[in-house]
Amino acid sequence: MSLRAHLLLLLFSVAIGGGALTFANDRWHTDLEVRSQKIGSESLTLEKLRHISDSYGRFLVTYDLVVFSEITYLGGDALSQVDNLIRSLNEVQVVEDDVLDLRGIRGRLHRAREILSNLISKASTRPSKKEVEVAEQNLEWVAARLDVLINRTVMRFETDTADLARQRSLQESTQGASLIAYGAFLFLLVLWSSRRLAGGVDSLAELVEYEVGSDVPTDKTISGPTEFRLISERVRRLILSLEETVRERTAALAGQVAEHQKTQVSLETANTELEKSVEELRKTQLALVQKERLTALGEMVGGISHDFNNVLVPITSYCSILLDQPDLDKAERLELLTIVKTAAEDAARIIERLQAFTRSADSSKISEVIEIDEMVQDAVAMAEPRWRVRDGIGQQGIEVLTELGNVGTTVGNPPEVRQALLNLIFNAVDALPDGGQIRVSSRTADDLICIEVSDNGTGMSEETRQDCLKPFFSTKAEKGTGLGLAMANNTALSHSGRLEIKSSPGSGTSVRILLKRKVLTTPLTNSIDPDEHQSSDLRILLVDDDEAVIKAHAAMLSSMGYSPKTFCSPLQAIEIVKNETFDLVITDLRMPELSGVEFAEQVRSLAPETRILLLTGFEGGLAEFPDISFIDRVLRKPVRKAELLKAVTELSGAS
Repeated sequence: MSLRAHLLLLLFSVAIGGGALTFANDRWHTDLEVRSQKIGSESLTLEKLRHISDSYGRFLVTYDLVVFSEITYLGGDALSQVDNLIRSLNEVQVVEDDVLDLRGIRGRLHRAREILSNLISKASTRPSKKEVEVAEQNLEWVAARLDVLINRTVMRFETDTADLARQRSLQESTQGASLIAYGAFLFLLVLWSSRRLAGGVDSLAELVEYEVGSDVPTDKTISGPTEFRLISERVRRLILSLEETVRERTAALAGQVAEHQKTQVSLETANTELEKSVEELRKTQLALVQKERLTALGEMVGGISHDFNNVLVPITSYCSILLDQPDLDKAERLELLTIVKTAAEDAARIIERLQAFTRSADSSKISEVIEIDEMVQDAVAMAEPRWRVRDGIGQQGIEVLTELGNVGTTVGNPPEVRQALLNLIFNAVDALPDGGQIRVSSRTADDLICIEVSDNGTGMSEETRQDCLKPFFSTKAEKGTGLGLAMANNTALSHSGRLEIKSSPGSGTSVRILLKRKVLTTPLTNSIDPDEHQSSDLRILLVDDDEAVIKAHAAMLSSMGYSPKTFCSPLQAIEIVKNETFDLVITDLRMPELSGVEFAEQVRSLAPETRILLLTGFEGGLAEFPDISFIDRVLRKPVRKAELLKAVTELSGAS
């Protein structure tokens, strides 16, 4: 007998036996479910009848009060009760034998309702004795029939429940016996089949346990189904073929491993070269960016020197007047000094803008809050020399209009955004060879900030507009680097924004930088009156290698009510710190003996509680020092009295 015949016989026997047991059990179970539903219906009917009987008892009490005690105002309650009884009787489902009784009960309740209705409508007239007796008889008959219905339902419910319990017990017993018989049948069938199949399976198991590289099993006769003999022969042939394949693959794999090792060495070499290329590319990119910045700076130098010389004119002129005429009127002297102070602050502002322009623009290291409107004003002021000092003095002028929309702040790299805006303004100036108008505006659009630079100049063709964002593309020949718009576009993208350009020949160009708007809420701080004299108890050490500067700063502190100790040598100041205690140390950055950072570090190690304020005219010099966390505050020279007073007050309060 073949293996298929064995399996078919086994499956057929299991299927027939299991199917017969399942069919018989399902039929019996269905019959029991029908009986169970019938008992449930009888239980529900019984509960309804009992509820109706209780409600009927309460109705009889109300009826007696209305009819015999003449409490007619309860007539409405009695009518409501009898209506509820009739409605409940209509919902009761009874067997055919009880239908007539249920119909008779409803009819008598309807007659009782009519009597109550007549009694309520004729409250001044007593019902006749005959009417009362008839009503009493009807109500007694209703009570008796309700009891009969309840008793019949109880008897049917108890009989059916007992019969269902007997049937279920019989089903469980029969089902258990059937399962035992079916299990015994399966056991015998499996035992017979296993004895027929076990020999062949054991022989095949020996072949399956073969491991590659061991001795190949010898061929032997296998008992059982014919398929096992065929499988054994094919497995043995497969083992022989596998041995041959393993030998071939082992030799091939050895060659692949050697080739892979060579490839790995080549990849490591290529990776090293790629890293060098990436580093060189980064340096080249930085050099190109620096070249563009230096180009812009060179274009502004003439105008900056012109502005700076103009600022120096009132300073030198009015100082000469003050020195030559010491007897000037006090009011006139104060007016001249105010003009000199204002001019000096304007000069400091020019230097601040120049420093902001030349500051590092590494976006991976800078993430600051950017006041957009303030940056637009700075960029326009920094670019002003570009259109005011131009080749060909006889050319027509350029009018620059600034429209600020109070757009708030964003977060990013201020030097990069400022440089991008300067590039756009420079491009607009170059697009107006015969003069014209440039409009620089800021506004909000949904959740974006829009900075737009537009001109009414020569404009661009569609082909030029599509190519203008490519690096090194320029229409200015040798005068342009071709990086301005490309850098502006990269700046917008690196700040999660975008650059949009609209232009047509002869109609001008409009370039928009769209940035994410981020509002920064900062707590308000109490303002400090710069003219308010402070306590002279604060011990201040002032260090600067320039004697004129140190005298100026000492005079400013003295006017605030302080009495600082001054030193032009940081080494001498260190010796004083070793012997005396100071609340605040104010030091310059660039000094010949020790830098301000090195001096501050030694002061911190000698006096950890002393607060340190660093003054510098070259903020970029701080980049030389990897850690300046021990410095509490940094101010840029020239420092104003209000700034110095605020810093001294805050640091002295924190000490």
